[in-house]
Amino acid sequence: MKDRGIGQSGDVLAVSRVSADLAAGSRGGDNVGNRQSASIPAEPASMGIWSTFVNFLRPSKVGWLIPAVLGFMVACSSQAAQFGWVPFDHVYLYLQAVCYAVLFALLYMVAYRGVEFARTHPFERSGNGFKASAAENEVPAKNTSKNDTDNTNSAFSSEKGTVVIASAVNPHKRFAAVRRYFHFRYVERPAAIAADASILLCCWLPYIILLFPGVIHFDTGDQIAEYYGMPLYGMNAGKIWDHHPFLDTYVYGWFASLGKALFDNYNIGMYIYALLQAVGFAFGIAWLLAYLSKSNLNRRMLYGLAAFFCFFPVVPMCVMSIAKDTTSAMFFVPWAVMYCKLVDSKLDLVRNPWFVTAFALDGLLVALTKKLGLYIVVLCLLALLIGRFAAKLKAALVALAVVLFVIVDMALPKFAYKHINVVPGTPEAALALPIQMMARAAYDDPYDISESDREAVDGYLEYSWSEISGDYDPWLAVPAIGWTVKGKVPISRFAKAWLDVGLRHPDSYVQGFFCLEAGWMTFDAFSVKDQPIPKPVSVAMLPMTTSDTSYTYGVLQPHTPPTEGSETVKQLYRTILDTPGINIPFFMALWTSVLPGFVLYCLWRRRKEQRREILALGRNNDNVDDHSDDRTNGLVQADNKTVDSRRFDAVDLGNKRLADDLMTRAVSSGRSLLLKCMPWLLTAASLYVCAESLSRPGRPSPTRFVFQLVLITPMVIGFLCSGRESHTSTGADSADSKR
Repeated sequence: MKDRGIGQSGDVLAVSRVSADLAAGSRGGDNVGNRQSASIPAEPASMGIWSTFVNFLRPSKVGWLIPAVLGFMVACSSQAAQFGWVPFDHVYLYLQAVCYAVLFALLYMVAYRGVEFARTHPFERSGNGFKASAAENEVPAKNTSKNDTDNTNSAFSSEKGTVVIASAVNPHKRFAAVRRYFHFRYVERPAAIAADASILLCCWLPYIILLFPGVIHFDTGDQIAEYYGMPLYGMNAGKIWDHHPFLDTYVYGWFASLGKALFDNYNIGMYIYALLQAVGFAFGIAWLLAYLSKSNLNRRMLYGLAAFFCFFPVVPMCVMSIAKDTTSAMFFVPWAVMYCKLVDSKLDLVRNPWFVTAFALDGLLVALTKKLGLYIVVLCLLALLIGRFAAKLKAALVALAVVLFVIVDMALPKFAYKHINVVPGTPEAALALPIQMMARAAYDDPYDISESDREAVDGYLEYSWSEISGDYDPWLAVPAIGWTVKGKVPISRFAKAWLDVGLRHPDSYVQGFFCLEAGWMTFDAFSVKDQPIPKPVSVAMLPMTTSDTSYTYGVLQPHTPPTEGSETVKQLYRTILDTPGINIPFFMALWTSVLPGFVLYCLWRRRKEQRREILALGRNNDNVDDHSDDRTNGLVQADNKTVDSRRFDAVDLGNKRLADDLMTRAVSSGRSLLLKCMPWLLTAASLYVCAESLSRPGRPSPTRFVFQLVLITPMVIGFLCSGRESHTSTGADSADSKR
């Protein structure tokens, strides 16, 4: 039988079994069932509790450092979200951090065992391209034989007799027609992906109907108004400011014009765009599921991931939202799939011109539809340098990253913007976190700043040092960053002033960080600023159900009150959030902190376990070498068994070679898994650049920032739960071609 690829998918189970088999072989090979390594002695029963406690304290065993850091961050964020400051001088903060750390450590250990169970459980796996059973895909042929004419009773024989099962109709036959047309194919072919996308659209259909005519965000309304020539953000009439990506502005404006031309209603055009966006998301998600089917993923796990996309309400609600974040996410999902396929092929797909063209164009669309998209794409491509790939292929992708950055950040602003009436944007949005940290220092001590640093701040930011001190909001960076920067002094001088202020007030910078980013790391929050009674702040995802049309877009299309359909969706969603237990998947911190921490935890544990298993294999080699002096007349005594010394020579040489090979493959597979998680990890990290993280009354919900992370999280879960058989694009593609 052909080897199924030991270690190619970061599978510690493969390394463990091979090392255990070789260890048993080095002791004589006859005791195959006893796979306990001689270098790891059995523990006495009385030491079970103590050894468990010691193992818990071993970072290489559990990786407790990750849940400990996460627990401290969550404790600090909870205090910052509730009170606007973190009481570092109070003991209860650290007691709360310990409680969170223990909770996350236990949760991660249990979840890790569940992931390992999913990887090793003998349920039928998806393999290279999922193919459902005949009973599920095909209608059984009618059998007109005399013995099978009566389907009322069926029987089968056993050792104790015959068991009769009464069944009027075979359940497989009863639902065969439905299953034939309404099941996911999980195959990377256009027809199969289209069929799977249609199933997703059918599941989203109630939201598509009830949320008519789509959910237009505040920023989108401003972009459409700019498209029609309204002067906004201090721009002249007819100018489009690239503070919001100009490509989105032109796309939204074009569809609004289409609705006005065909139906005399701008909203109808935006609804057409929302429908096309839903179709784009459906195809991207269907491709993602088909890609996951090529891994050795537990079949029921694959079903669960498909059910998540079908029935998790946040997905269709955000799909019907019209904003730059959702538009960019629509292009990012297929780009992430292509990126992972590139890693699976060890960058060999770079030699395919069609693939490279699609990959580059999709990456360009991601970069042009959201400012942070450019940096995520470029950093993902640069991260490939750490992989064990051919140098020429890595150089080609680094060149692609450079080309994308030059096109989006240099060439277009310098040569194209002036011809399409676009004014280049300013970097204040990317500097939201450092500016907010400085604003906190100005709020805490407005007079402790040197004159030169004050001049640098006043000359670079839109608002002066005194203004950001007086208008400081702990949970919102907009009052500090404004909408632009003056730029009267170079950014290097402002950076020096920022560093000087931080050295004087490091505690203020820490407080500013936790207050602004609290929404990504807390499960409870109350806003108490300027309010006699604490006002609750939601820490759950709150997708919008009604368009937030401002005075700008409202001039073109009069604002309509919430429809009955949108109110229905809103009330049903609120009911879910108010239901204990069911509302757990809707907490933003679960997606933005807990799950990223768990992924890092899994990567850490697998790396340590792989190293431990391979080192155990090396120690077995040393045990074999210790018997070399006892070899006489071709025989050696080992583990109370007499075996042929020539066999030891063969096993010894084979172990050393395989140990080196396993070490190389383990390192390579671990890096490949990390690289495939890179788009997801960078998306999670990009959230900390946003100007707000808490959902507060009167403010747009930051749920739209998290949506892209939610979409590709199932793909990362699939990577963690995949069995020993890795993604093999070559074999999978050949299998698809044969079918």
